[in-house]
Amino acid sequence: MFRSVFLKTLYDQRKAILGWGLGLGALALFVQLFYPSVKAAGSYYDEILRAMPKEYLVFLGNITSFTDIEGYTIASLLIYLPPVLAIYAIGAAVGMITGEIENGTMDILMAHPLPRWRVVLEKYAALAVALVAIGLIFGISLWAGGLMIRSEIPHIPPARWLVAGLHIVPLTLLFGSVAFVLACAIRGRAAAVAAATTLAVGSFILNGLIPLSERLQALEKWNPYYWYAAGRPLTTGILPEGVALLLGLSLLCLGIGVLSFGRRDVLP
Repeated sequence: MFRSVFLKTLYDQRKAILGWGLGLGALALFVQLFYPSVKAAGSYYDEILRAMPKEYLVFLGNITSFTDIEGYTIASLLIYLPPVLAIYAIGAAVGMITGEIENGTMDILMAHPLPRWRVVLEKYAALAVALVAIGLIFGISLWAGGLMIRSEIPHIPPARWLVAGLHIVPLTLLFGSVAFVLACAIRGRAAAVAAATTLAVGSFILNGLIPLSERLQALEKWNPYYWYAAGRPLTTGILPEGVALLLGLSLLCLGIGVLSFGRRDVLP
C-alpha cells in the first residue's frame, strides 16, 4: 500500500475524510429533520421570502419557495457548503505539498526513483477522491434524512440525493486546486492559503453582490460560484457546462502545478 503515493496520501487523509463526511452528514440529517416544521408553517416562511428584495435572494440560492424540499435544502445547506468544505480542501492541498516539504518527508520521497510529475498527479488524485468521498457521505446522509421525512416530501430517487451531495465537489475542488498549484510553485503556506481562501469567500460574496450593481453584471458568468449556484440537483439537475468549466479550471491548475513542482527546490 505504502509503495503508492496515491494510497499513502489517501490513507493519511482517512480521519479527515471521515470527520468531515460524518460531520456534514450529521448537519444534513439535523437540517432535514426540521423540514416538517418549516412546511407546517409554510405560508409564514414564504411570505417572508416574497417580502425580501430579489437581489438578496441570491444568498439563499435564488429559491422561489422555502417550503418545497429543494428550496429548503438549497437555502439551508447547499448554498453555503462549498466555502465550508473549502477549509478542508485548502488545508489538505497545502499539507500534501508544503507540509511534507516542511517536515522533510518530501525530500525522502524524492530520494526514491519517482518522477516528480507522478508525485504531483497521485497526490492531486488523492485530494479529488477525498472530496468525492466526503460528497458521497454527505449525499447518503441527505438521502437518509429524506427517508425519515418521506411522508412530507414528494418521491425523490436516491440518485438525486447523491447528486446533491456530489454537487459541491467541483467547486470545492477548484478552491483546493488553487491552493495546490501555489503550494507546488512557491515556498510557505501563507500565500497558497490566502489566495485560495480569498477565492472561496470572495466568489461567494461576489455571487451575492452582482445582482445589486449593474456594473458587476458582466462578471456574473466569470464567477465560479455562479456555475455552482445555478444548479438544481433535486429537480432539473446540475449544469453540465458549469461542472465541465469548474473541472477544466481545476485540471488547468493541476497542469501548472506539475510544471511548477518539476522546477522547484523541495528542501525544507
